[in-house]
Amino acid sequence: MAVKQNGVLATFTPTVSKYTNLTTEAALGQINTNGWCMYTCPTATLTSAKLIVANDTGGNANIDVGIVEQTDVIQFDAVGSQPGSPSGYGAFVFASGNTTNFASSIVVKYGNLSAGANITKGMTVTWTNSTLPSSFQSCSATVHYHDTGNGEIWFRSMNHPLALKLNGDTTFTTSGGTFSVGPTYAGTTTNSGHSGNLRFYDSLTGTLFLQNYEFRNNLDYKSLYANDNIENRQQTNNNLNRSNGRIWRPVGTTTPTYNNSGGTSNPVTEFIDDFGNKVLVASVSQCAAEQYIVKQKQVADHEIFELSGLVLGSYQSIFVSSTAAVSFSLIGFEEIAETLS
Repeated sequence: MAVKQNGVLATFTPTVSKYTNLTTEAALGQINTNGWCMYTCPTATLTSAKLIVANDTGGNANIDVGIVEQTDVIQFDAVGSQPGSPSGYGAFVFASGNTTNFASSIVVKYGNLSAGANITKGMTVTWTNSTLPSSFQSCSATVHYHDTGNGEIWFRSMNHPLALKLNGDTTFTTSGGTFSVGPTYAGTTTNSGHSGNLRFYDSLTGTLFLQNYEFRNNLDYKSLYANDNIENRQQTNNNLNRSNGRIWRPVGTTTPTYNNSGGTSNPVTEFIDDFGNKVLVASVSQCAAEQYIVKQKQVADHEIFELSGLVLGSYQSIFVSSTAAVSFSLIGFEEIAETLS
């Protein structure tokens, strides 16, 4: 098998290594974090590696390590707290298992729908938001779901996380018609929700595993499942570029919602299922209990812990976490996987 990457594949130091996102106030606003999906195995690729943890913090440190297939583990609220009082989480349908399956909590409550409009799933929506930096003012998203009964359109793959924080009346255009939001259109609202590829929906526990559209480590998750040239941010042996391109806006349990007259509220986040059911979120994490391979392992000061024999398939990631500033280094080979003939 041909080697695509070798040596140090990723590095991360909790509380020291920072990430950023497009919602921070400063252009280079940085956010501290204890945990990170430090490396994702690219498509059609197999990674074999060793994780080395070095502790030079001055005291004992506990670490967590997991092999995950998502950036956000979204736990829905108790069944009894969901609208409509469903009998179980199986009442909600989120198709998963394919690269064309998505989930979204981004919604526009619109007005002024053009006569004869037929806005359907998969259409591209465009609008202008003059409050954003010039390179982002021409906004776009994809229609995820159209709730005609409630006058709501759910978006995914939005070009900027604040694209729906608008100033004044705004007209949205698609090939199926136009609609508007703003002070002139009473009751219209927008929000800054999330979307991404839906990796899996566990209907037994009400847990949705999301590959966040805004996540980036060694891969840009906006381009997941695209061809290899688009998907890989860095194929040359450049660990600095792979390890330091950390961008993320994790899913929150509440979502900023704008009435487009200057008012903002923060209702509980809702994801829309395939049949238009709005499902309330209770909590969000990065790693599920069954995905940990090391949990609260203590590493003494001035000690090195090695976790060898790690093998990752396409889109599996190494998640690491600690409240101490230990040094995580993933060292190994990234190889093109053999396919059956």
